[in-house]
This record gives sequence, structure tokens and C-alpha cells, in this order.
Amino acid sequence: MSTATPPAPGSLVPLDARQMRIAIGCTPAPLEQTEPWEAFERSQGRQLFGRYAYVCDSRKVAVIALYRHQVAGRPFLWAKHGPVWLSEQTPAREAELRRLLVAEARRRDRRIAFIRMHARFQARDTLPLLSSITYDRTYIIDLRPGTPEAISAAMPRDGRRGVRRAERVAREAGCTVAEETSLDREEFERVYQVLVATAERDGFRPHPSQVYWDMLTSLGPEHARLFVLRRDGVPHCWDLVTVSGKDAVAYYGASSNESRTFRGAEALDWAVACRLAEEGMHGLDLMGAESTRVPELYSVGRYKRRFAQHPTEVDGAWDVAVRPVLYRALVRARRARHAVRGRLGR
Repeated sequence: MSTATPPAPGSLVPLDARQMRIAIGCTPAPLEQTEPWEAFERSQGRQLFGRYAYVCDSRKVAVIALYRHQVAGRPFLWAKHGPVWLSEQTPAREAELRRLLVAEARRRDRRIAFIRMHARFQARDTLPLLSSITYDRTYIIDLRPGTPEAISAAMPRDGRRGVRRAERVAREAGCTVAEETSLDREEFERVYQVLVATAERDGFRPHPSQVYWDMLTSLGPEHARLFVLRRDGVPHCWDLVTVSGKDAVAYYGASSNESRTFRGAEALDWAVACRLAEEGMHGLDLMGAESTRVPELYSVGRYKRRFAQHPTEVDGAWDVAVRPVLYRALVRARRARHAVRGRLGR
């Protein structure tokens, strides 16, 4: 019979932006969980619900920032790529943090239907996403070797050959790659049209151009950068890259149909990686790859895997019901809408 004393329960402590920044310190943190991200959320009409520390034994174990969102007219909270774990991340700690956040949401706003947040360990209260898509594996280009030769040497053989070929083919086609973070709104609209063509080809619906413009301008050049590949002055590919500390993420990207003939997307991604490495960045996250949970990302993952020897596991997103009856109603309604669209062939 064990006489060990069970660990003391944790608590949830509200933080302001400065307190959360100090708590994170030198711990790598996704941009969405840092103070600059609030400006972008605000530009989209979404307000900060709160910043919190999860405290155990008087130590901050994790911090999290949650923003108000809506789906089907119902409010929910979203902690994109949060929480940030400052100490050991265990199944028990994850579960307790979820329990504390649900209680806080119920206390402050009983209209909130669920919380969307990330977790390493699946549990009974972690539910598949009602909407959107997540990922729990990604490919990160290791930029720490510093030079193009050293970076490519760490890539798989086919990737090493691929980026060299793409660089050569794009150059021979007369392509140029430049950072255009400071472009004006009119020119950005022309760049955005490449995404419209990408969406038509790949079968998805892009956000309005204002969303991408807001991200670029509200985050500012320190945290959001735009790189564009052009041929004869015409944009054919672009990457909108976000930056947090020494880590970068290829958050959005687009490529024209014509760019496939001169390997534009691959040439652009490689040029961006080399530029960031030269600036001393540690990694460029290509943001998402397939896994058993998300087979939908298989095709795009095939492209990304050429840039890194191995995928990196990350915490996937889950929904956590705050009002279970309402949440189940939202799930049923969404299934019904999809069934109708399927019968109509949409």
C-alpha cells in the first residue's frame, strides 16, 4: 500500500501581457501565444478572453492566451498553438489545465460552447475539431547550419537535388525572389490573385485579401514578412512568413499554375530558407504534414518531406466542450449541413 502524498492540485492565475512575457522568458513560443498576435486578432474583430498561468506548487508550469471566436453564431475560445509548457507536460497536467479552463469559461461567460486548444495526449474530453483542420506533425527546415551548402547537406538526397534543380530552372526562366514586406495595398492585391488561382486549382476557399493584409500590417515587419517570386515582374509565388524569436513559420503560400513549369514554389521556399538562415534564424516550419490523424495532408506532406530528414511531432488541436449539450447540437447541425451539401453535389 502506497503512502505517497498525491501532488497538490494546480490553479489558474490571470496574467497581463508583461507577466506572460516574463513567464515565457527564453522558452520558444509560437507567435499566436505572444503579445504581438493580439493586434492581428483585434484587426479581425476578435477580442482577447484572457491570459493565464497554470501554477503547480507555486511554479508556473504553462501559460496560455485565449481569444474569442464564433462558429454558427455561437462563441468559443481558441488558444492557437497553446498552451506553452514551461515545465514537464504530462497527461495529468494537461487534463487539469483543461478542467480549470472550462471552469473559468463557465464562470466568466456561460454562452461559451467550447475551448479549442492543443494537447499532446488524447483523452476522453479531447474531441475532434468541429471545424477547421489541425496537424500533429510538421516538417521544419533546420537553418542552424547557416549556409545553403550545409543546410542542403542535412536534407534528404531527393530534396537536396530538388532545391538545386529548382534554383537553376527558376533562374534560367528569369525568375527573381525578393522580400516585399513593405509593398502597398494595390500591389498586394495583385499578389493576392496568385492565391485565388491556387484555391481554384486545389479546391479550397481562401480568406478575403484583407485578412492577409491585416496579418502583414498588424504584426509588422518584425513578425510578418512577405517573399515573392516574380517572372518578368509578374508575381507567380509568395510566402507569408511569421517570425517569433529565432523561429519562422511559412504561414501562408500561393503558386500560379504557370509556376509549375519552372518549379517556382520550391525555388521560393528554398530562397526564403537561405535568406532566413543568413539572418541567424534557427528553423523554418512548413506548417503541417500528414499523420494517421490527418491523412488529408498526405499530398502536401509529400512536397514538404524533401526539406527535412524527419517530421517533427507537435501538439494537435482539440475541442474541449464547455457546454456539452450545446456542443453536441453543433456537431449534429454541422453533419446535417454536410449531408445536404453532399446530396446537392456542392
